[in-house]
Amino acid sequence: MMAGRFGRDPVSAISEAEATGETAAIFADIRATMEIPLITSIWRSLYDVDGGLAAAWQAVKPLYQTGQPAVALARLVAAADLPLPIALAPGQLACAGIGGDDLPAIRGILDAYNRSNGMNMLALTALVSAPSGSAPDDPPLAPPAWPPLRPLLAQADLYPDTWSLLNEIRHLGGWGERKENEVLATLWRHLAHWPGLLALIQSGFAPLQADGTIARSAQQVHERARLEGGRLAQLRLDNAALPDEAHKMIAAYVGGPGAVARMVTLGHGLARWLKPWQATKKRF
Repeated sequence: MMAGRFGRDPVSAISEAEATGETAAIFADIRATMEIPLITSIWRSLYDVDGGLAAAWQAVKPLYQTGQPAVALARLVAAADLPLPIALAPGQLACAGIGGDDLPAIRGILDAYNRSNGMNMLALTALVSAPSGSAPDDPPLAPPAWPPLRPLLAQADLYPDTWSLLNEIRHLGGWGERKENEVLATLWRHLAHWPGLLALIQSGFAPLQADGTIARSAQQVHERARLEGGRLAQLRLDNAALPDEAHKMIAAYVGGPGAVARMVTLGHGLARWLKPWQATKKRF
């Protein structure tokens, strides 16, 4: 599995279950401080940089402790023009094998990745950006409550057809020609419990990929993240020292609309697309 532009491929990056000692302790601290139920790829990839994980977390943890990244993310998402496929028809989810009991589980996974990816995008932008704008000082948001999440599936756990579908979905949000080294975002692999949902995602978002809607939305999200990150940078401690490789990895991760910004865009777009169907089990 080849690496993407911002580091090791999430499929082959260290898993939470593999982490021991200091790494396991840092992962636990990230979950507790960010109030998230899982560790996303940037932290698992920084493990490969000598001293990178510890240094990056030590530098950015004070930003999370202010509560401002979560507020900034809510502000960004509320203002974003997210890509939305054509509305799902009544019965379409059921025909794809998705029952009413599945929707809370799907929503829990989506919310976990959307919170983690979004706050990482903003806080890590602040870590590698010059301070700008007014320092944020908004009332913190209430912490989320997380349902039990289904386990992250490995390639060996999936049917070949499902893995092939994942390798189509990984190109969503890509820029220009399709690249064979495009990373397979962990969110898509976590949603592979529902192959029918993956098929709906691919068919629903493919037209928005073709007409440039996803690219325009990701560009907008990236630009807003730079503004919010500049404000958050004013809360940053000045004594943060990152290894060069870790700094480069983080800068690439937040440096354009094709990395974490596209997953924030797609993840929140997907959550908004499914929202009309989550209120009741009987609507489809």
